[in-house]
Amino acid sequence: MPYISQLLNNKIYDSSDAAVGKLQDILIIPKEASFAPLEFLVIKTPDNKTKFVPYDSVANFDSSQIVLKNLFNKAALNELPATNGFVYLKKQVMDRQIVDVAGTRVVRVNDLRISVFENKMCVVGIDASFRGLLRRLGLTGTFLAAPFKVNLIDWRQAKLLEGSAPLQLATSAGQLSRLHPADLANIVEELDVKYGSSLLASLDSAEAAKVLEEVDPALQTILVQYLGPERAGKIISHMSGDELVDLVKTFSKPEAAEYLSQMSGRAEQLLKLSAYPDNTAGGLMTPDYVAVGPDWTVAQANEQIRKFTPSMRSILYVYAVDPQGLLRGVVSLRRLIASKDDIKIQDLIKTLRYYDTLKVTDRVPKIIKLMTKYNLYVAAVVDENRKMLGVVTIDDVMRLLAPSA
Repeated sequence: MPYISQLLNNKIYDSSDAAVGKLQDILIIPKEASFAPLEFLVIKTPDNKTKFVPYDSVANFDSSQIVLKNLFNKAALNELPATNGFVYLKKQVMDRQIVDVAGTRVVRVNDLRISVFENKMCVVGIDASFRGLLRRLGLTGTFLAAPFKVNLIDWRQAKLLEGSAPLQLATSAGQLSRLHPADLANIVEELDVKYGSSLLASLDSAEAAKVLEEVDPALQTILVQYLGPERAGKIISHMSGDELVDLVKTFSKPEAAEYLSQMSGRAEQLLKLSAYPDNTAGGLMTPDYVAVGPDWTVAQANEQIRKFTPSMRSILYVYAVDPQGLLRGVVSLRRLIASKDDIKIQDLIKTLRYYDTLKVTDRVPKIIKLMTKYNLYVAAVVDENRKMLGVVTIDDVMRLLAPSA
């Protein structure tokens, strides 16, 4: 059975054997997890008009000949019926990019395989191989094509993702959310901005935020600007505080204000954080930590952890903070789990001495020295009055030291 590249621009004959035009495109209505039957042929007539012929009116359809069952003027329509969801195979699918989930890579639609399935002519496969590209150039019969094999992706494993870009195919699209955010970020970085932003927009906002955090910072800014404040705001509102502050710092003041307006109660806090230099504890810290009262019970602390878990990447400690916001001590998650529900936090806390904490002005060498000496994955940041401001995590330090990792 033919490939679409072997059909496009072929002459079309009606039942009187008259040449009525050339095949310009093919229309389908895609359905998830199924092959897509051909709905209409898009025909360019000799007088340069576009006509639409239902595929039910086609008698013969192969690479050598396309023949209609009836006279052209009886079969052809001047416009499509008012049905949503039509997709043009040449204009909207060919040469587009595919997210190959299995290989966590991006490939290109070089050709489309057409075949009969359940008595209907359907799109059954996507050819992403170099051989598909050679076929379009008419070179499959030459020695150049010999080393290359056809690489067909089952159309049923594809999903059309709509966005600001025309269309993008994501193979095994249901598996996208199962990929590690870093792998998804690699895919987004390979796509152009339109398709990358479409992929982000297709994900759950919280999942998209995790992916965006892993994207190269320069591209991060471009993607967010392309999406715009309203669409991007839903995603970046789920980003961790330190990552969001780094992103905001890349915008102009008017842009920063526009994006922060989407953050509701977080805006003032983020503006304060953005004022600190990047290589200080203030610039590296995140305001995302779990604070509990010293007089709380273990049961109350665990409930607080459950409340904050969806919005935090990891929780290793809870911080005992009094009503004035002063840090009184820290309790490890391990100790909380091992303690009875009615025990008070003040009976479990480990008091932090002044040299166990960081000030906002402390620079990277001091941060590394503190975290290395005391084997800390997380270090608390306080002001001169020991008011709790945030925490610096080891991955924040590593990201600063190795930004391309």
